Amino acid sequence: MLAAKNGKDKWQYLGFNDTWFVILGIPILTMLLNLLFFNEPEFTKIPFLHRFIGGLPFTTVYWVVTRKVMQLLRKRYQDLSETMKRMILVVFFVLFIGPLFGAALNIILEVLSDLVGYQRISMHMFSIKKMLPVYFACFFMVAVYEAIYFYTKLKESIEEREEAKQAQIRSELEGLRSQVNPHFLFNSMNTLMNIVIEDQNLAVNFLRKLSKVYRYVLENREEQIIPLEKELKFIEAYVFLQKERFRGSLEVDINIPEDFLNRHIIPLSLQILFENAIKHNAVSQKKPLRIEVFIENNDLVVRNNLQRKEQVMDSTKFGLENIETRYRFFTQRSISIKETDHHFSVTIPLLMNDQL
Repeated sequence: MLAAKNGKDKWQYLGFNDTWFVILGIPILTMLLNLLFFNEPEFTKIPFLHRFIGGLPFTTVYWVVTRKVMQLLRKRYQDLSETMKRMILVVFFVLFIGPLFGAALNIILEVLSDLVGYQRISMHMFSIKKMLPVYFACFFMVAVYEAIYFYTKLKESIEEREEAKQAQIRSELEGLRSQVNPHFLFNSMNTLMNIVIEDQNLAVNFLRKLSKVYRYVLENREEQIIPLEKELKFIEAYVFLQKERFRGSLEVDINIPEDFLNRHIIPLSLQILFENAIKHNAVSQKKPLRIEVFIENNDLVVRNNLQRKEQVMDSTKFGLENIETRYRFFTQRSISIKETDHHFSVTIPLLMNDQL
């Protein structure tokens, strides 16, 4: 798994594994340059093989250096929206910086030729005529690599959008299941029966909250994002139902500054986090479950004290992965999960209006 990951990281800024493309491309491009640009008498009197061997170092250096520059720029400017910025910098390098590498290589080869007594044709790298094959080679490489990279990123973008769409569908099912599944209905009805006997006014309020929870899920199941303030009002109703169920064994502290209420969040994400905390931790009078919701570094944090159950209900396994996948549709920031000996916390980004 680690080797596979490292291999993927190695080629991620190229868009493909270009090993054979480099091995075959350098000699083929060298021959092509000889045929296109070095057919004058001063060159044709030299055997083609000698010209080919003499051109290989230049093609190799320009290929390797240009390839590395493209990798570095793609690491810095990865998005399709930054393609123009990246291309301008590549063109600047090819036109103005590239000739310096050619001149340096030419000097090195001249010195080496003198040392071994080999006579070679001097390449005046700053001559416009002599730079034409260099520019042709570089721009040919840039065009091929950029076309493949653009296609790869476009394909990834389409796949990510499709994954986000599927995650949205799963989220709708997740939210509906969590509210309508037999366990939830059984627990709610059982709680309501006890409340009716003890306090009819409380029972009426319980039904109102239960109705509010259902209404929220049904009305917002197709929404991709929602104001934090609206999600918090929903979660208050949800928490009310759970508190009545656990009768003093569940403590919830929601502390959100008013300035953050107009931020946006993935719908039902808080409910999923609360449900996970209740599902995976013991909740009792001796071991009350404490859930906190607060802002930290402009992000939303949901934290609970850790007291895991020995046996946990079967999970749909969509929860945290579902939230993270849907967030990728709107931001490059991902959710953060931290677990210590005493606490489990999940940090999720709050979306600004300009990210929608």
